[in-house]
Amino acid sequence: MRFQPIKQFNTILQQEYLEPTISWSIRVVLALNVPLIVFPLFLGFSYHIIWAAFGAYMLTLIDYRGSHYRKMLIQSVEAILILIAAILGMNIGNSVILSVIGMFVIGVFAALIRNWSDYGSTIGVGVGFFYLFGISNPNTFGESLVYGKYIIYGALWAIAIIFLSFPFTASNPMRRSIATIWKKNTDYLDAVLENYLDPEIDNQDLRNITSKEIEIRAAIDKSMELFNRRKENSRFKAEHYDQMIEARKVAAYFGASARVIHEELYALRGHTSLQNSQSIIYKTISALSQASARLSIVIFTFRGEDLTMAKVRIKRFEIAVRILKSTLKEQTWSPEELFALKQLVSSLEQCYEYLQDSIDLIHEKLNFKRSNYFENYKLSFNHFIAGLQPRVILQIIREVFNIDSQQFKYSLRVGLGLALSVFIFKFFKIDHGHWIALTLLIVIQPYYGATRKKGFERIIGTVAGIVVGGAIMLLPIKHETFVVILIFISFFVAYYLRNNYKVGVFFVTIMMVVMMQLSKQGSWDLIWWRVLSTLIGSALAILISFAFWPIWEKQRFPSLLNHSFNQNLFFLNQVILSYEKKLPSGITWHRSRRLSEAANNNLFACVQRMYEEPQAHQREIDVHFAKVGSNVRISREITSLAFGLEKITSDKLAPVLDEYMEEIQIIFYKHMQRESKIDFKKARKILQNPVLTEDQLSQAVQVDLEKIVFELEALQAFRGR
Repeated sequence: MRFQPIKQFNTILQQEYLEPTISWSIRVVLALNVPLIVFPLFLGFSYHIIWAAFGAYMLTLIDYRGSHYRKMLIQSVEAILILIAAILGMNIGNSVILSVIGMFVIGVFAALIRNWSDYGSTIGVGVGFFYLFGISNPNTFGESLVYGKYIIYGALWAIAIIFLSFPFTASNPMRRSIATIWKKNTDYLDAVLENYLDPEIDNQDLRNITSKEIEIRAAIDKSMELFNRRKENSRFKAEHYDQMIEARKVAAYFGASARVIHEELYALRGHTSLQNSQSIIYKTISALSQASARLSIVIFTFRGEDLTMAKVRIKRFEIAVRILKSTLKEQTWSPEELFALKQLVSSLEQCYEYLQDSIDLIHEKLNFKRSNYFENYKLSFNHFIAGLQPRVILQIIREVFNIDSQQFKYSLRVGLGLALSVFIFKFFKIDHGHWIALTLLIVIQPYYGATRKKGFERIIGTVAGIVVGGAIMLLPIKHETFVVILIFISFFVAYYLRNNYKVGVFFVTIMMVVMMQLSKQGSWDLIWWRVLSTLIGSALAILISFAFWPIWEKQRFPSLLNHSFNQNLFFLNQVILSYEKKLPSGITWHRSRRLSEAANNNLFACVQRMYEEPQAHQREIDVHFAKVGSNVRISREITSLAFGLEKITSDKLAPVLDEYMEEIQIIFYKHMQRESKIDFKKARKILQNPVLTEDQLSQAVQVDLEKIVFELEALQAFRGR
């Protein structure tokens, strides 16, 4: 029976640690609806107000989860861009040729800025939206300035919302990020536990476990990106901040140990002599998962009662480990089984130490004086301001004008697709046909599989939204009632665009229908043109992604695989140098582990995207996934090796490790050069050195080294397939 986290655990950790979705959604509601309600009271309702509402709406949708003043700066930049795009569109909207050329340029810009930052796609869509809005409403220069004035009103309102919401930001964001890491650790243990008793594990099960493992790494990386260690000369009393850095490190180590536990459990599967011990092993891992869950809660809340519950769960886990050790002593095992079980117990005890370390850190923090309780954290600017540095700009320009680069091909694909969409809209004079181009701009992604998935989701969400929105439009209700409906719908738009794109599109469509009704433009003809435009735009996005320089994952896989090899080899070398105390001062193997795991994550994501591609491009996908699995396991074994070597105080293994490293490096390079024949005999012979069998710690190192060789042999077995 799978362990189900307690209700409090699920409720608390659904909240983001910097900007909860609900508060963000409320700001979106205010941005969109206040102009629609307040402006008519003073100015009367006019079509211009829709522009102000959409201006505020687009700026508030920016998903930058950093400090307020920086978000206001980003909004100001976007406001200027959408103002220029709208005025340009209105002044060239009567010319088909100029409209198409302008759309091509803006499309290339939108594609470039998408990869510049996490929120770049929102800026690109906003600029594209207002350009399309402009060419759909061609006007004189003087009249376009009037519309521009309302866009500025909306922008000022959006910026004011951010300024006024400063006191209502999420508290203790760093603590939340660490709680998230523990949540991901628990999810991983939960997935491992679910599959432990299953005699048949297929690729889907392994993909699920691997994806949970990747989520741990992503949570750690995100926390590290947002919260760096404070400078030594910081004027703030931030002792607790430094301790939270240590707490994050402990959470990361716990996750590494959990992955080692998974390897040991996997190695023990199928042993008939373990039948009588399966129940106690299951209960022990379950107790560990529950302790991890409770620790996540107490880090989030810092409440005394939650700390007590965490201690209780950790104590139960300690007892479970003790019972497991006692049970194992009462049975007879083969040497292979006995060694694997000892390794499992050792990893469980290591996890217990990390749990206790976290509890100790929490105790220290709870004893801090209130005056010292200040969270001095540094937020990354998500590469936006950093992207304005001359060196970075030059690098981007080189990338853009490199016709063989993926970025150039993607930008050109987006520009051509949008230009074609605007041509269809303008040439055939389709009513509200700008939705064709807008749909394409939103749907088209750098990868074909992602484009196809998003296209189908948008079609489903739009059609469902049209049906419900049309029914609302037919209701005999007053203008004020439509405004109230719009308030609720706009909240769901913002909430679900973050959590479920298909449902978000459903509410977006309803919102557009209601806004058409508010502006007295609503009709069934217009609604069905909206559906047709969405269908055409989605189909064009999928077709263009397929026809124009598509990026197929099978083409990217070899280079990503080699990069993963390189990082694993570097990681192994750093671990051995660390044991031999040859690393420079201040350098550890931990950073190389992060690089190795990041490379494995990219490789795994590549295979995941293959499943979204056409069948013709999914050949040997199972083989590719098996190669990913071997690389991931190599990284795990190196991590286990690192922990094992840290327990050995002498340098007696150094000569053997140097010899092993020299040989294994040759094997790695031959893999990267795709040589058909690789000799593993010398590596295996090195591992027969008697020094590796002198004691249990040395034997554990030997097993880890043997497993690395085994995974490399497994990779070689796939070479001919």
